[in-house]
Amino acid sequence: MVTMTDLKKVAREAYFNPNMTFGEDKVTGQDAMRNAIKDALGGKVSYYSWKENKNKVFEIISVAVDAITPTLLTDQFDQIADIRNASLGEKPLFKVTDPRMIRVGRIAAGNQDLRRQTITGKTFTIDTDWYGTSVYAEFEQFMAGDIDWNKLVDRVTEGFANYMQERMAEALTASYTKLNASDKLSGKITIDALVQLAQRIQVKAGAPVAIYGTKSALGKVAELAGVQMFSGSMKDEFNKIGYLGTVRGLDLVEIPQAYKANSDEFALSDNDLLILPKGEKIIGVVMEGDSITDEPDNMLRNDMQMSFETLKKFGVQVMQMKVYGYANLG
Repeated sequence: MVTMTDLKKVAREAYFNPNMTFGEDKVTGQDAMRNAIKDALGGKVSYYSWKENKNKVFEIISVAVDAITPTLLTDQFDQIADIRNASLGEKPLFKVTDPRMIRVGRIAAGNQDLRRQTITGKTFTIDTDWYGTSVYAEFEQFMAGDIDWNKLVDRVTEGFANYMQERMAEALTASYTKLNASDKLSGKITIDALVQLAQRIQVKAGAPVAIYGTKSALGKVAELAGVQMFSGSMKDEFNKIGYLGTVRGLDLVEIPQAYKANSDEFALSDNDLLILPKGEKIIGVVMEGDSITDEPDNMLRNDMQMSFETLKKFGVQVMQMKVYGYANLG
């Protein structure tokens, strides 16, 4: 029997390592999750066991969603996003160091009249809102054992992760319009112009930078650099991973692509490049409190459908004070 203490581990194993065994019985994570659902229903599947124990099943769904979602987001945006879990009501502080260089000025002998400059950065919090999804199944499917609870939990989790990915992509795209004109490029871009922009960001940040983008976007950088003229080994690298790991001394880092929900449209533009100091996190994400799964108001329903809603509170914000650059290759 899986306890709530073990449930987060089981949920992660069931999703990321479905063949890994768990517990003394050496069952897979997926089987352990199915067993947890069955145990929550009192060991039997019936109309009355569902009515009596559905809240236990809802709790399992919420715990599983909270266990998997942060890892999915980290896998996607770990290079550029600071993702934090917080208790309900807690407001984590994000700190941004003031990027401005300390000025030095000439003074007359005996005169110490210099303008003072702050060396403190800025801290801020991220506002969060509730977001939710609602699903249902026919009760006959439940009774016949046709509901795959693992896939159901996975789909709800992936739905939230995908939605957050979309919000991060949108926030990042919107932030580009606020950049100084000298910190961004668009139109017909040359490799020299891109390198100069990276050099500018490196000097402003006082740290080495890298170029971030989707596989397709990074592939275009290699084309700008004339990959057809490169050595055989570099061409092999390009064919193997779709881009070059280094161009003109600049590291290229892939941000995995994602789809917008129920669409063939990509969430991230394959024409956008982000120039960012290495290890810098430009997006802040807060997931506040535990997810809530409950049954919607069914007072007006007269069918035998099972339905539930899962709600999660989170917020996304670009740390605009960060030093970064942007290039659009479209």
